[in-house]
Amino acid sequence: MPNTEQIRFQTDVCYIESQGILKTPESTLKLNLSEQYILSYLIDNYGNPVTKDELLKVGWPDRIVTEASLFQVIRALRVKLNEKKKGDVIETLPRVGYQIREFTRETINFQEEANLSPFKKIGKKTAIVSAIGLAAVGAGIGWMKYVPSHTPTNYIIEKDRIGSNDITIVTANADDLADLRSKVKELIKGQTKKYGKLVTQNERVYLLKTDEFYSAAWCAVDANDQCIKNTDFSYKIATDEWDKFANIVINNQKVYHETPVIQTEYAREPTAVVYTSYIDKSGIRSKVMHYFMTPTDNKGVFDYSLMSFIKDPDSGNFRALAISASKAYVENRESQFLQTIKIEPEMFHWAYQPSPDYDEKESLALKHTCHFECQSSDKRSYYNYVVYKQPNLLLMLNEFTGFFWNSTSQGDPSISYSDYFSGLVPDENKKNDK
Repeated sequence: MPNTEQIRFQTDVCYIESQGILKTPESTLKLNLSEQYILSYLIDNYGNPVTKDELLKVGWPDRIVTEASLFQVIRALRVKLNEKKKGDVIETLPRVGYQIREFTRETINFQEEANLSPFKKIGKKTAIVSAIGLAAVGAGIGWMKYVPSHTPTNYIIEKDRIGSNDITIVTANADDLADLRSKVKELIKGQTKKYGKLVTQNERVYLLKTDEFYSAAWCAVDANDQCIKNTDFSYKIATDEWDKFANIVINNQKVYHETPVIQTEYAREPTAVVYTSYIDKSGIRSKVMHYFMTPTDNKGVFDYSLMSFIKDPDSGNFRALAISASKAYVENRESQFLQTIKIEPEMFHWAYQPSPDYDEKESLALKHTCHFECQSSDKRSYYNYVVYKQPNLLLMLNEFTGFFWNSTSQGDPSISYSDYFSGLVPDENKKNDK
């Protein structure tokens, strides 16, 4: 791979314009398009003042926005550039505009950078592969065993708006980001070719790629940009099965929640229900998880347990998969997402029995459930992230299982998971830095 250029600022943050990312020795951060346009324009005009009107045209070339949008981007860039005091990198010129401070240009080998990326290091530490047997279910089923991480994962996050759809891509490295960008373009091209236009409209879409799977989550939104009831859905897709998922999207085959009937005395009124569809070669097509969140005497700490079930493809009945119990802690730390939840496993028990109907080695559902067993046996913590929230609905992200919509109970607000987060305010709603 050819060499590329990076801009090093006085704060020791580097900007790789060709990738649209900021790098420090500890992290890599993807800038959104307006941030990229504005930062690049300031760099290109080094030594010359740039007016607000210029930056408004550069940052939003296809629409008209107010100065408040510009102030918000400048504020975000100051934070991401690690300015200790206002003006360390981006200098404000009263009644004029802005100007970039001194920087140096460096040539780097991006391939070497990728090999040394902290995300690559995290991936090697957190995705150790080994063959294991499930003695608990009395069968020699082998699959991948994950060793969870000890610290929250840093992601590259890219947001875009395509038609009336908001798209968020989350990856751990630039290669996966490029792969998902390409796949989004192919989906748009395929649907436009089939129907003569983009028929997917007014949806909130999230995509993730890891070494083991793709994850996709979406919901249809109303006029207030809120998810419409029962339109939230998520897929887990094996890396070699993307084409099947692409056909669903291109053909606009809408999928909505089922209403699964779980016949057990212990899952009548869960705090939250998660319904996920799987695309792999195992024969296991869907899974339901019932979450039970109970506040403890300690603020921000929950007794956290779940029961999971997989759907029999022939009968349509749901078979018990596993049950686990943990403690959940609300982390009071800065996060890329709305909130970080630390999970400390306490107990895990398999209820699944081997079946000739399934190819367990190909099953993402079983691999992901095995992940919880491994965490419990090793007493290792893992992290869930709150990506999006509205009353009684959360979108969560787990680095090993992907996105999942958490539809919370309305029966008892005192134990409703999303009610606890009702006071969270997304970063974009905070006051602008002028």
